[in-house]
Amino acid sequence: MSTDPQQDWKHWHEQRVETVSGPYGPLSLTGTHWLSDYPEGRIPAVPGKWTADGDEVVLTAAPEDGITVDGQPLTGEARLTADTGTIPESRVAADGRRLVVLRREGLWAVRVFDPGSPARRAFAGLEVTPYDAKWALPGRFRPYEEGRTTIQVENADGRERGRASPGRSPSGSTASSTRFRSRSRTTARSGRSSPTRPAETVRTASASCGRPRPRPTPR
Repeated sequence: MSTDPQQDWKHWHEQRVETVSGPYGPLSLTGTHWLSDYPEGRIPAVPGKWTADGDEVVLTAAPEDGITVDGQPLTGEARLTADTGTIPESRVAADGRRLVVLRREGLWAVRVFDPGSPARRAFAGLEVTPYDAKWALPGRFRPYEEGRTTIQVENADGRERGRASPGRSPSGSTASSTRFRSRSRTTARSGRSSPTRPAETVRTASASCGRPRPRPTPR
């Protein structure tokens, strides 16, 4: 990082555009499919048969499915756990797409990332307001006491989930909602600027993000 904040912002913005428009970036996400919605194991437009089996997912494929696991063609069965690395490092691929296995509250899903998605093809850049030093505000960070490392954050599906947060500012805001993590936020929906950077709008058609549908909370 340089000593010129405006140059730092320009470099960050260029990286942001690269991340958003990447082959397996957020615009390539075409769907999240919960296996409980497909008891027969067949997901529309996703090759193979996907079955939850306790702490694993069993993927069954035939040669015509064109599925690879760890870079090798799959014929027969493979037992999978949740992917924990980056999208390009996920184990399962088919026809250029990445089929990412994930687990939420004990439920299994397959998330599809397609470099040829309509949203990625339509991407025309990010509209941002110019850098303004007035939005760079000083702050003080206070780490949480040992043992507290997460806060509850409401997700798009209506559920609250734990999210790592190292501490909070003196005003009471958690680190995940202030400048300590603000560079990962997209403010297009609210139209408000974050403390450290201008408002941002994605110029593209809306992607099918395949957000998990709300599910009843067990009583």
